[in-house]
Amino acid sequence: MTWGASLRDNVPEIKVRRAVNIEMPQKKRNQHHVWQHYLKSWATDGQIFCLRNDKIFSTGTTVVAVEKDFYKLHKITPKDLKLIHWLASEKAHPVNRKLHEQFLAGMAAPIIRFGHLTKTDKVIEQALDTFMTNALEDVYAGIEGRFIPLLARIKAGDMTFYTDDNDALEFIYFACTQYMRTKAIRVRIIERLKQHGLPDLTHVWNLMGYLYAVNIGFGLYLERKSRKLVLVENDTGIPFVTGDQPVTNLLGNGKTGPEELVLYYPITPRLALILGEANKEPPFTSSDITPSRVADLNARIVAASHSQIFSCSEASLVQLLEQAQNH
Repeated sequence: MTWGASLRDNVPEIKVRRAVNIEMPQKKRNQHHVWQHYLKSWATDGQIFCLRNDKIFSTGTTVVAVEKDFYKLHKITPKDLKLIHWLASEKAHPVNRKLHEQFLAGMAAPIIRFGHLTKTDKVIEQALDTFMTNALEDVYAGIEGRFIPLLARIKAGDMTFYTDDNDALEFIYFACTQYMRTKAIRVRIIERLKQHGLPDLTHVWNLMGYLYAVNIGFGLYLERKSRKLVLVENDTGIPFVTGDQPVTNLLGNGKTGPEELVLYYPITPRLALILGEANKEPPFTSSDITPSRVADLNARIVAASHSQIFSCSEASLVQLLEQAQNH
């Protein structure tokens, strides 16, 4: 399997006209921007502890990191497509430009082609609205579904997948989409662009976020043999927490775009992945894990998050809340 083939598998082959003659699919309106299956690693008896708005509560994974129509596509125009190509594709690798065109053909073309009919044809209007609601949600669900076997291997301590080109591709593709699909990334990038007088990307961001993930992932895939991936084991008794930005760059400061990338991704309360910078050793391994290191990594998850932190332990969230209130 190649980088391109894997991504092409996720381009929806949905035709809006087809929905006219078959039973209309259900809209998937409650859309999670953090994978539920992933969050279950922090749950006990189906319950997870959440810190939000300075309050800690126990809840199920179905009602956190979720927002109605979060991935719903907006109406777009050919002018919007030109902006998307300029921002995401113009300087991208030729392979990525082709992938972008295929993706946008599946996502944007039906909206442009049938959008004008929604004022006169209620069936088309309903079909197009369902398509716009479900299309990107289905793409991410497909990426997550294929990652389940790799996640099980990681939890079992098997990291040999990273030496296999196909498995490494699936991991990098998954990690980059998890990094770019969140509310934290969306809000920060859109606000930063506005502050600099650049175009408001709100109505095209759901497409842009995916395309940027493809661009980042392609670079990481090309560099995979020079970037070490390590599984960090935490036996300190202080659990790793996660949040609504579960993948974060340890070299980022949240203010300026970093030139280097070290991805941190907690997998369970005891395990985390570190994808190091090219031709450099990862910043630490299991032998370096101390209570203070865990506290620092947890603080990085807090800093990267939008509004929600998750843990298997109420006490760990109490500690994080106290630290935040003391600063």
